[in-house]
Amino acid sequence: MSGYDVIVCGGGPSGSTTAFYAAKAGLRVALVDRTKFPRDKACGGLLTPRVLNELPELAPYIEPIIECPSQDVQLYSPSMKYRIDFDFGSNTPWNIRREVFDNTLLEAAREAGAKIFTDTRVSDVQFNGGVTVSTTKGDLRAQMAIGAMGPNDKLAQMVRKTRGVRPWNDGEIGTALMWEPDVGREFMERAYGQKRSLLVHFRPAGIEGYGWVFPKDTILNIGFGGYNRTIKSINVREIWTSYLELLRKDGYFPKKDPDPPVKGAPLPLGGPLRATTMERTLIVGDSAGMVSPLSGEGIYYGMHAGKLAVETIQQALASGDFSQRALDSYHWAWYRTFGQELKDLAFFAKLALKFPERMVYYGSRDQQTCEIFADLFLGVTPGGLGKRRPIARTLRNIIRYPYFGWG
Repeated sequence: MSGYDVIVCGGGPSGSTTAFYAAKAGLRVALVDRTKFPRDKACGGLLTPRVLNELPELAPYIEPIIECPSQDVQLYSPSMKYRIDFDFGSNTPWNIRREVFDNTLLEAAREAGAKIFTDTRVSDVQFNGGVTVSTTKGDLRAQMAIGAMGPNDKLAQMVRKTRGVRPWNDGEIGTALMWEPDVGREFMERAYGQKRSLLVHFRPAGIEGYGWVFPKDTILNIGFGGYNRTIKSINVREIWTSYLELLRKDGYFPKKDPDPPVKGAPLPLGGPLRATTMERTLIVGDSAGMVSPLSGEGIYYGMHAGKLAVETIQQALASGDFSQRALDSYHWAWYRTFGQELKDLAFFAKLALKFPERMVYYGSRDQQTCEIFADLFLGVTPGGLGKRRPIARTLRNIIRYPYFGWG
């Protein structure tokens, strides 16, 4: 039996960031993850500027592993008739490889003083005047536990049951499918240029979601994702092959290269949970639904939540009050920071995925709509754009650019 102040269950970006800031604050921290690192994750691997803006302490670790920036994006309508071209300017996002990125954050937490247990599965969590986390390598005991194990997190399930939050359904959970083939720098320079332009295709083959290509240094991150209510009804291999053929036809994937395999991961797309605490417990990142329902981006939200969680952990340890009521200061801290933004994005996701042809059509004709759409998709504006401006601009476009399905 080992004693810690906090045990972080999950070693992805949100869990490692929580462990990093907790250890830097002088707390005794254990981090447990079921996999052996380095390990990969099905994800686009795109960092928005907000990551380093809000988490500058991690910049020395992250900046050396950035593959390259992507200076613009091309967003295609489902029919491919319309396209939005948007230059990011000062808000240029960066490409990383999750295998490298996640391992770097884990090692940053270790360097800060956290005790790391990888290849270690959490089998049970008990609350007995503290928290006892039973693992395949023995029991760990602490004052608090942090759930960062993703959509199927054991601790998140306990929070849901305690706080009366229903499980996600197929209309709130999605699946991201991707692979990263190495196509060489010569092809990358020829096809994507120095700008390393991002490609986004809405509703490929009718999927309620989008396909993407995020070009890195020599590797293409290719994938598509959508809600499980439609993903479950399709032939994934058939859609994957079809998407690669589209890219080959347009010169964005080598014609002679074989189809790479595909791997997937669950993705919460229903917006953040209305409760993220219970006695001695906080949940962060995907476990708490902190993912943009429009783009599927969750790295920034989960990492920032991890930093905010440490403030509440410190307060609880100082006061000895580990009640849900006291820990709810964490819930309101992240909600004030980006909670309303995620709720607004859930609204715009329904709009964009229901009328993607029309939304891209408007964006291709109106620069302000183009900027709004790109901002919503990549989360450039801290706290979000709100609903008023995007809705007002859309209504203006409906009047100014009547949509007849041609143009």
